[in-house]
Amino acid sequence: MELKEKLSQLRKEKGLTQLELAEMLNISRQAVSRWEVGTAIPALDNLVILSELYGVPLDDLVQKEVPTLPVPEEQPPDAPPPPPPPKAGALHTPLVSLLLAVLLLGVGIFIGFNLPREREVSNIDPGERVIVTGPRAWLERSPTDIEDELDWLEEKIKELLEKEDPSS
Repeated sequence: MELKEKLSQLRKEKGLTQLELAEMLNISRQAVSRWEVGTAIPALDNLVILSELYGVPLDDLVQKEVPTLPVPEEQPPDAPPPPPPPKAGALHTPLVSLLLAVLLLGVGIFIGFNLPREREVSNIDPGERVIVTGPRAWLERSPTDIEDELDWLEEKIKELLEKEDPSS
């Protein structure tokens, strides 16, 4: 039985009209009517007064009756056991996985946009030194590039040695 039905039934059992009950609680008759049709719920202080007036524990007044669950039929002994209930977090696993994937993708895009950009360099003087930065600078080195750098280093070392010792 719902609260609205209990309130109406208990009031009638006490032989009170809505107006008499309203005067006892110092509220309007319409408030009592709204409680009994279920469009409003009494405040806690009014519920306490009602439980004392009707001689009913507050829990019994506000608590809904617990419906009895149907008793399951006996299963034959050769029937397969029912599946186990899902684990507590099992339903959220796909959602968490999706959110994690989106987060990782966003971090990757953020890092990609913030990496130094490669610039195309043209009209370089032969003696000018050019430093290439960024991820592609170290990823795209081939053995030929390394050999060219070694040759350049050998030439520079020879030039430095010749400047220090002009007799050779």
